[in-house]
Amino acid sequence: MKNMVMIWLVGGIITMCLSMLMAVILTSGIRGAKFFKAAIYMPNIISAVALATMWIQYVFNYDYGLLNQIVKVFGGENVRWLGTDLIFWAMMIAFIFGSVGYYMLIFISGIESIPQDLYEAATIDGANIFDRFFQITLPLLKGVIRTCVTFWSINATTFFLWTKMFSPINTETATIVPVVYLYDTVFGGKGVVERDAGAGAAVGVVLTLIIIAVYVITNLILKDSDLEY
Repeated sequence: MKNMVMIWLVGGIITMCLSMLMAVILTSGIRGAKFFKAAIYMPNIISAVALATMWIQYVFNYDYGLLNQIVKVFGGENVRWLGTDLIFWAMMIAFIFGSVGYYMLIFISGIESIPQDLYEAATIDGANIFDRFFQITLPLLKGVIRTCVTFWSINATTFFLWTKMFSPINTETATIVPVVYLYDTVFGGKGVVERDAGAGAAVGVVLTLIIIAVYVITNLILKDSDLEY
């Protein structure tokens, strides 16, 4: 549960902030916006297994991984990114990398639906880029943010494949999440002597209730802002 909450909270904040930042930049009229949209979204069209393998073999690898090569350039020693202390954060970074593009497109669709007249009027009134974001963009994206939080909650509670990729042989304590615990309980896994389908079903019910609770609370907190002309 602790790992799942960390993925939902820390990973969610980083993913949403990066996604919204990219969306705001790419809808500001910069050159090459279509190329950058495609490039940022590309990890979503790659198999999650292939994406995780890329991070494990070519970025976090102890002997020839990209990060350790960078560490060597600055005179440091190789770091065990997939060791017990750092494997959770390595897994989260890889997961965030594969998620940003998806939520970016959702935010872009929301931003593009905001009437440009509001921005033009605000600019005439002397509003700078930060004023326009916090007074116009952010309030009118409450519905989109609510949708993204719900989707992210579902992704966090059904976090399975990345755990199995980063600890393929035995499920490690640093990477285990409720869905993996459910799987190990029902089908057998590390430390499981007797399989218990009932306990696994109970885990599934609890996760469902968590998603419903997050959805209800999010709807209460983030209410749509009505446009006033």
